[in-house]
Amino acid sequence: MATDRALLRSLTAEWAGLEAQLARDLPAWRPAAGPPLPLSPTAIYAQLEDVLQAMAEMRPAIERHADRFVTGAWTLKDLVGHLASWAAEFRQEVQTAAGGGSFDYVIPFALNVIGPNEWNARAALRQRPLPLADLLQQFERETRRLQDLVLELPPPALYGEATFPLAPSGDPGQLVRGSIAIIALGKCSHDLHHLGRIREFLGRLER
Repeated sequence: MATDRALLRSLTAEWAGLEAQLARDLPAWRPAAGPPLPLSPTAIYAQLEDVLQAMAEMRPAIERHADRFVTGAWTLKDLVGHLASWAAEFRQEVQTAAGGGSFDYVIPFALNVIGPNEWNARAALRQRPLPLADLLQQFERETRRLQDLVLELPPPALYGEATFPLAPSGDPGQLVRGSIAIIALGKCSHDLHHLGRIREFLGRLER
């Protein structure tokens, strides 16, 4: 129980910065009538490739220090599992939206509402028994599947407006309305945030 509370506190702090960043970035990517599209599919693909490259470069050090605690509740392996779980979630959201489907769940993440803290905690419990190699493979597989989708989708599907299960305000009735491009870029922002933390952590360990 104490570990669960520590995990929730840690995740709350991490998502505070991400919430502010998402609130800033999402409006900027909403497509407007007439002007050029914000980013080409190949540019989005390249940003996702940067994420994969960053993880690949750090993989040897991650493997050496997988059991070291990054926070009071999460090991480095747990953090990789977190990235893998969100890679699968973002890919699933994109695939569902691309197929014209809808979502039967909501992920609110304002700090005063139960949201990704619980979602993340549940995902962490699912991921924790898996070997690190499996988590790294899941992260790469799901990110590459998202890359493929970005390149395959026609512009109306990639940039057209859809409703996603994320609720940045914390109100489950106020879901994100944006594009698949927004979700793909949101994954990049999320991943680079955590990969930056991992790089700093490893840098302190291996001085």
